[in-house]
Amino acid sequence: MKNNTILNKYYKNSPLNNREIDLIICHVLDINTAGLFIYNKTISADEDYLINDLCNKRSQGLPFAYITGKKSFWTLDLKVNQHTLIPRPETEMIVELVLEKTDTSFNGNILDLGTGTGAIALSIATERPLAKISAIDFSNECIKVAEFNKKQHSIKNVKIFQSDWFNNIKQDKFDIIVSNPPYIDEDDDHLINLKYEPDMALTAKTNGFADLFHIIENAKKYLRKNGVIMLEHGYNQHIKVQKYLLQNNYKNVETHNDLAGIPRITTAEF
Repeated sequence: MKNNTILNKYYKNSPLNNREIDLIICHVLDINTAGLFIYNKTISADEDYLINDLCNKRSQGLPFAYITGKKSFWTLDLKVNQHTLIPRPETEMIVELVLEKTDTSFNGNILDLGTGTGAIALSIATERPLAKISAIDFSNECIKVAEFNKKQHSIKNVKIFQSDWFNNIKQDKFDIIVSNPPYIDEDDDHLINLKYEPDMALTAKTNGFADLFHIIENAKKYLRKNGVIMLEHGYNQHIKVQKYLLQNNYKNVETHNDLAGIPRITTAEF
């Protein structure tokens, strides 16, 4: 199929690069890229329409994860949809930091605030099977996706439920609280590149700090003595996050850079 005129038609009629077109065709035909080299069936009219439609949507900026309905994170393939934020590789640093703080015998309590697809909570759960993990989200649509991902990967040690941050938290104390909350300023120009993702998962009031500060203020009520908080934030927010943690009597405040050298996660103890 690689050399026939049908495939070349897609290449010529789309501004996308050939690799992206190949991936869209594979998605529609439900084959892998290796199978594309030996595919010798006729593409139906419905398949042809869908391929062209998805190429058009992708060329207009629709994220590839929303086209395929899935995204890899840590060791998991996760369902995503337009109700959920697409998990980013840099957020995997939270999982790495949790693993550094614990070992495989860890059986404490972890809280994931704003779980979305369940990416952070489910990834930690696969590495720390004795841990008891609570994962919350305000959006019931996100809860459905996270529950699907939990079931898909047969993960037993995560409890997922709806909560407006701490409002429905019944567990008294946690050893670790993690969150990748909304932290983009509502007027940030970068939002034009994120127009397909849910605004409520991206933006926060007070120049992007409202949810970060709310979590910092309230998390200390739910942390055990010397419990750890881990917060993802924007590239230019770490100084204010550090200061607010110190103002709220946290200790051992530290910011960790991602692989691009960007301040990404700030941790502290209470």
